[in-house]
Amino acid sequence: MKKKAKGALCLLLTGLLWLTGCGSSFSDEVIARIDGREVMKSEYMVYLYTSTQSFVSAAGSDVWDMDFDGMTGAELVQERAFSTIQSVVAAEQYAEENNISLTEDQKTEAHTMAEEFLSQLTEEELAKMGVDQEQMETLMEESYLYSVVYDTLAKECEVNADEMEQYYQENADALREEYTQITIDTIMVNDEATAKEVSEKAKAGEDFAALFETYDTDTSAKENGGNGQMTLYQNYLNNTFGLSENLTLGEITDPIEVRGSYFILKVESITPPTDEQVKQLAEDAYRQQVQSAYVESRLSEMIAAQEVEKIPEAWENMETFQD
Repeated sequence: MKKKAKGALCLLLTGLLWLTGCGSSFSDEVIARIDGREVMKSEYMVYLYTSTQSFVSAAGSDVWDMDFDGMTGAELVQERAFSTIQSVVAAEQYAEENNISLTEDQKTEAHTMAEEFLSQLTEEELAKMGVDQEQMETLMEESYLYSVVYDTLAKECEVNADEMEQYYQENADALREEYTQITIDTIMVNDEATAKEVSEKAKAGEDFAALFETYDTDTSAKENGGNGQMTLYQNYLNNTFGLSENLTLGEITDPIEVRGSYFILKVESITPPTDEQVKQLAEDAYRQQVQSAYVESRLSEMIAAQEVEKIPEAWENMETFQD
């Protein structure tokens, strides 16, 4: 991550941290010990927040009403947050045993990440975490060290060339479609009637760029000199606009409703990846898949050997980030 000037951001962060320190009733305490290493409530709350954000992003806001093999969404998020801390502790122990440490540049990068993370939080979220900038920097260093250990373990894993070739043969077509890039011109309007009018005019041959200037309601795009054009991977395009079939070159769509707005799309170009690119994508995907499974197995062994002591009273009435 490149180092940036953060004067205004630092002022904002200072203000938020001051509010957290002066107005919060948060009381930090030890909630568990993993092989004697104390886990603080503030540390757990940070991981609970990130686990919650990841969970909701993947499964949607109604995730809390779902059943996960007998666990509620809230229970699963809490379990994930604590297991993540266990993984971080396991990585710390491995790093110590193998003389792995962060460079000064990596520490600086971790501190920048901590600053950016804190700046994105609301006052309420900060109050729930009870974490200050120094604590967050330490947590980010630990997280960064985990990634270094992860990469170190991944390098231990050898990938079978024949199996990789088989993976390529079986997945080449799917990867080619997934990574095909579609360049589209778009017009966004606020109501269905106008959208139908614009779509009909475009299909009748009227200039799409002129229609964009006349009808498009995305003022930010126009202010930034945009023309509504974007390039997306095939699958992402289909998922974003709810398309059941791939668009063809030159195709102009009927109005497509997305979150209350209506879009008309025109396909300008379709660019599939080359055979060489598809092969590289397949090799990278397979290598990552195999190495990920290997690292997870190694970490699971380390976690299984941990001695975990939770402080029962510390877990009573623990706050959540569930809306």
